[in-house]
Amino acid sequence: MGLAALSFVAAGAAATTTANASSYAKVTSNKTLTTDATTRNVTLTGTNALYTKAGTLKGAKVVATTTTASALNKSNQGKANFRAYRVATTNRGSVYYKVVSFDGNYRGWIYGGKSTSAYAGGVASYDTTKTATAPSASDSYTLSVATSTTENTLFYKQPAWAQYKVGRATVDGKTLTSTDAYKSSKFTFGAAVTTSREGETWYQIASVDGSTTNGLVGAWVKASNVKNTAPTATADNSVKVVYTDTKGNALSSSYDQTFVTTNTDTKAGQLAASTFKNVDNQSLSDFAKLNVPSGYKFSSFVNTDATFGGTQYVKVTEAASSKLTLKVGAIANASALTPDTTGALAVNDTVNPSSINFDSTALANLANALKGDKTVKVTSTDDVYNALSAALNATAGNVNYTNSKGTQYHYTFTVGQKATFNTVNELAHYGDSLTANVTATVVLGKAPVASTTTTADVFN
Repeated sequence: MGLAALSFVAAGAAATTTANASSYAKVTSNKTLTTDATTRNVTLTGTNALYTKAGTLKGAKVVATTTTASALNKSNQGKANFRAYRVATTNRGSVYYKVVSFDGNYRGWIYGGKSTSAYAGGVASYDTTKTATAPSASDSYTLSVATSTTENTLFYKQPAWAQYKVGRATVDGKTLTSTDAYKSSKFTFGAAVTTSREGETWYQIASVDGSTTNGLVGAWVKASNVKNTAPTATADNSVKVVYTDTKGNALSSSYDQTFVTTNTDTKAGQLAASTFKNVDNQSLSDFAKLNVPSGYKFSSFVNTDATFGGTQYVKVTEAASSKLTLKVGAIANASALTPDTTGALAVNDTVNPSSINFDSTALANLANALKGDKTVKVTSTDDVYNALSAALNATAGNVNYTNSKGTQYHYTFTVGQKATFNTVNELAHYGDSLTANVTATVVLGKAPVASTTTTADVFN
């Protein structure tokens, strides 16, 4: 049950349910808890309801039923964590704690057993985080998500919802409201925790751009929002990549690249095998192909025995780049659409490439396949067709088509027949515009989330 639904249950219960007892208890003690606040994080057990006052007092009303309390106990959202801040004892020897949920939606008194020395009954002590393994202190990380000039959703004083009313990070005494200043920063981390409900890992910042006194040191960032940067290149972990023309002459040294493996056991002179990867999970050959200089196309590797501390030579050819226009060649499962479906595709329609959720790697491979010698016909090989086929491969579109009843449809796309592609583009050379027919298959249901992949280098 979601927290919104729980709020509805709580509101209804509070309006209609009161404690039922033939005689009422009286409070003999009511004190503010003064121990370290972080030691007073609790969870509701679900065995007792939450009341506006101790449940056995006259006029006590239910804030959250036992059903609601049980659902909060099982919630996978940190909002359902509670903080205890007062304790009361009745003349019957019962102990009640006043608690509040971390999101503030639930506040009230709950039965806590017969002793103030330990939580019991409807409330139990709760660790909002668990210790996790931190990255190596020497590993450098950068942000892997977009920053903002107007908000901070990345850096926190404590992991989100780990402590009551502890929110976003402060720098120089002010709450951080922009993260753009850190878009290129390098971080190291000194600690890590995993949140108990969400199961998300967070890292605590130990240094920013080499400084341990930066105002952001000590703040926390979610592990999924950072990525490991490449270690410093040495003769033991790197290979220089040099690009040459077809005669073997090296191109400008400005095109040179350096491959650095994340493996820490390699040594100078050791073969840079495909099993050694960089921070982007690329092997040396993958890295060399993906970093071919603009205006050139990969041709072949001059040597296949590059070693750490050595050089990988890569032969490239000057290339002209073609671009593709996608046309609907056929509609599959068209009978699923109703006649009044708004905006449905038709044969010969041009497909907007930004409406297709292309995989970024497949799209990069397609962009490379579209580069070639301007004197060579595109259809002299199957490179472009095969790369387009892999890039589509029943890839889902991100546009919804809706009928008058509100039913939503979307399309998946596959490339048309190779023979058709070759016929349409039989006179085209690299650098010329190409046309590819695709089959659009109708799928009932909402389209996936829109892709952020840039297609400008591939399509017209």
